[in-house]
Amino acid sequence: MKTISYLFSITLLITFSCTNYIKPIHTEAVPNPENITRKLFLQNETLDVNFYGDYIFNKVEKEFIFFTNKDVDNILNNLKQKPSSQVLFTYTKISIYNNMLGFYYAGKTLADIKNNFSIKTPEKEIQNGLLYGYEYNGYYIIEVYRQTEKGVVRFISINNSAKQTVEKFRLENTKLFFEVNSGLLSQY
Repeated sequence: MKTISYLFSITLLITFSCTNYIKPIHTEAVPNPENITRKLFLQNETLDVNFYGDYIFNKVEKEFIFFTNKDVDNILNNLKQKPSSQVLFTYTKISIYNNMLGFYYAGKTLADIKNNFSIKTPEKEIQNGLLYGYEYNGYYIIEVYRQTEKGVVRFISINNSAKQTVEKFRLENTKLFFEVNSGLLSQY
C-alpha cells in the first residue's frame, strides 16, 4: 500500500512540476501583404506583433525545436519574477532557424525587469523596451522586453547554433523586432 501511495505521489509531482512550454499558443492571425500580424493575448490586453510568413504557430514539429522545457525553465530563472502567462511559442523551419517564446508579466514595469534580471545592464535600452543578448548552454539567446499598458511582454528568441551563425540570428531578430515591427519597439 505504501508503494502505491509513493508511486502516486511521484506521478503527481512530475505531472504538476513539468511545465510544457513547447506547445501552440492561441493567437489570432491578421494577414497582410508581406508579413503575418499575430494578436497576442495578454491578460487584459492584446498586442499585435508581425512575423515573417515562415513562422509556425499552430503545430509542433519536434525536428525544428532544439531546446527542452528544462532549458526554458533555466532561461526564465534569469529573471527573479515568475511570468503571469505564456503568450507565444513559434518557430521556423526555413534557412534561419529561430525558436521564440513569449511570456507576460502582469503589473510589472521595465524598471522591475532591470532590477531583477541576472544581467544587470541591457545590451540596448529603448523607449519602451529592453534587449539582452547572452549565451546559454551552447545557444545564443536574445531577450526583448516590451512595456505594455498593464505589464511587460518578454520575448525569448533561441538560436540553433548548430544550424546558423550568431550574426545571422542577430540579423533575423533585428529585422523582426526593429524593422518588421517598427511600431512595437523604438528604433535603436
